[in-house]
Amino acid sequence: MARPFDQLTPSLTRLGPPPEQARREVLFIHGAWGGAWLWEGLAEAVAEAGYGVSLMEQPGHGSDRWDLPWATSIKDYADLSRRAAAGLGQPVLVGHSLGGWQVQKIWEAVDLPGVLLAPLPGNGLPKRSLMRMMLQYPGPMLGASLLQPVAIKDAAMARRLFFHQMGEADIEEHVKHLVPEPARVCLEMAWGLAKARPGPGGQPRLLIAPELDYFFPPHRQKDLAEELGARFAMLHGLPHDLWLEDQEGRVLALLLEFLESLEG
Repeated sequence: MARPFDQLTPSLTRLGPPPEQARREVLFIHGAWGGAWLWEGLAEAVAEAGYGVSLMEQPGHGSDRWDLPWATSIKDYADLSRRAAAGLGQPVLVGHSLGGWQVQKIWEAVDLPGVLLAPLPGNGLPKRSLMRMMLQYPGPMLGASLLQPVAIKDAAMARRLFFHQMGEADIEEHVKHLVPEPARVCLEMAWGLAKARPGPGGQPRLLIAPELDYFFPPHRQKDLAEELGARFAMLHGLPHDLWLEDQEGRVLALLLEFLESLEG
């Protein structure tokens, strides 16, 4: 049975030198509600270091908005990202949140080096985080069960879920670019209805966990890193969208260190 994205070509924005001059190809995969625009700043810095950077944009996200079918699955996102990776040869995968889940799903089929930033675990949201969301946002959670898309409704919700110290005006601008996620996507993320079960793999892996993540406690992320055979790094004082508030450039430094280690 055909899935919603089967006939779609992956949408990629490329930064940096052409493939024949790039030190390595890197594929960035964004998380839920976001788009390729979320990587602004981080992706450009990686490209300036000589890497060929491709920014994946899932259908209906970013500037090309359209209403996705309610039955869209996170496995559909992962399959499109897998096809994008295949088109780049043997890229380094960089996934944030739901994008990190997609990287884990890709690892089921192909062993590539990768970096996970605050990733959704392969079995979904930790139950304590799910219960907190159900108490704090009963409307959106009930709406998903009634097959309604889930949106980030305002700056206050975005701050609680994604940020910590970002200014109000910047958050309000950020919210303008976020898109609703289909009901099935949200139910699969929340309840772990779609699984990613990669083995440890032979290629290097790095998991970066922010201390102040609303969704994924650092100790649970450390457990996930051990399951995946990934090196673990926890960054103090940062929220879920960690690089956007990382004034010291710690995320970038870890990412470049990882990429450079692959060249040794």
